[in-house]
Amino acid sequence: MAIDKHKTKQFLKEVDELVETLIPEKYKDTVQRVLIGPALKELEELIDESRPPVFYLVGRSGHGKSSLINALSNQKVAEVGDIKPQTAESVDYLITFPEQYATWRVVDSRGLFETTPPEGKEPIDTTQKVIQDINKYKVDIILHVISAPEVRNLAHDLEVFSKILNETKRSLGVELPVIVVLTKPDTLGNPREWPPKEYPRKAALILELLEYMGKEVLKSDYESLDKNFPYKGILLKNDQYVAVIPVTSLWEDLWNIETLSLFIGDKLPKSALLDYAQAQGRKALLKKISNSLIKRFSLIAGGIGVTPIPVGDIFILTPLQILMIAIIGGLSCRPVSIKTAKEYLTAAGINLGTAAGLREAARAVLKIVAPGLGHAISGAIAAAGTYGIGKAAEYYFFEGVVKKPKEFYADFDFKKELKEHGE
Repeated sequence: MAIDKHKTKQFLKEVDELVETLIPEKYKDTVQRVLIGPALKELEELIDESRPPVFYLVGRSGHGKSSLINALSNQKVAEVGDIKPQTAESVDYLITFPEQYATWRVVDSRGLFETTPPEGKEPIDTTQKVIQDINKYKVDIILHVISAPEVRNLAHDLEVFSKILNETKRSLGVELPVIVVLTKPDTLGNPREWPPKEYPRKAALILELLEYMGKEVLKSDYESLDKNFPYKGILLKNDQYVAVIPVTSLWEDLWNIETLSLFIGDKLPKSALLDYAQAQGRKALLKKISNSLIKRFSLIAGGIGVTPIPVGDIFILTPLQILMIAIIGGLSCRPVSIKTAKEYLTAAGINLGTAAGLREAARAVLKIVAPGLGHAISGAIAAAGTYGIGKAAEYYFFEGVVKKPKEFYADFDFKKELKEHGE
């Protein structure tokens, strides 16, 4: 299961009905204006406006572009996808994931370097071809795939493509994130010494290659993506290339795909993130979306602070929180429904009928976040309470662990989040 856009629309209607039946008339306008309206706008960006991510692959034949797509998508899709040749040089793949309600578009610019010797000059029409492709397919991100053992021979390819990107930016006004993906790092040195965590010499060879790429080839300052494991990739301070990440993408021997997957997720526009994440079904990436959603809904809940509400009426936050809980459940591959939300609330011992659990949460937040405010619910209390419920729901759906919302109340810095989101 995953978030089905069509069924989610029906769920949103149920939330509206919940507002009608649960919320007293005197609060309905406030709930719709301050809570449900902003929440639906947030979900509209994430779900209703979601679209397939578009990847543009650059690299020579045999360097592992197809296996990379299989590894990223977590399925063997490259061989069986619907392939439609668009030009002599490029192939457009439309890859569908029916069970995940997701689609990817992958454009393989095969032939881009095939007619160019590693040290030679690119054909005159190569630049225009890339510009046409990027404009035609509305590319989100470029993956420049290079076999690790060939890097020193193909440094010229990177220089050529850098020139192409400059021209693309001038012609289209588009600056796309470009990631260098180094495939086959296991073949550096002794292929039998793998994985690098167990073989310090192999780890050192990979790190040496990364440093060579950053310093000598791309002439950029850089830092490690993972301070604990610096051989997992470098973040570039470069106008064009944003990172160099080594991966092993053979189906039987995957390595460092999670690092690449999460980094791509950071660089994709919000509209392409849901299809990207659901297709892979990777818990870390889906939890990242969940955490972002929890923070946004918590800030929305904080908006109730502009209309002081007695603690006894905290239940007016219930529709917003049910909405949030159900979407978190959907991200964890459950149906997006009130039933899913109730599953968590029941496990957590929160009684929707009386909203007693939510009132207790408000009282606890009152003590932790804003002592001395009496019975008025400040924005900080509503936000922290919603954050606690969201994080507890996340643990339940993703980890199968029941935690109390109060364990998370103090983790939400309302003022800091407001500042970061410009609100």
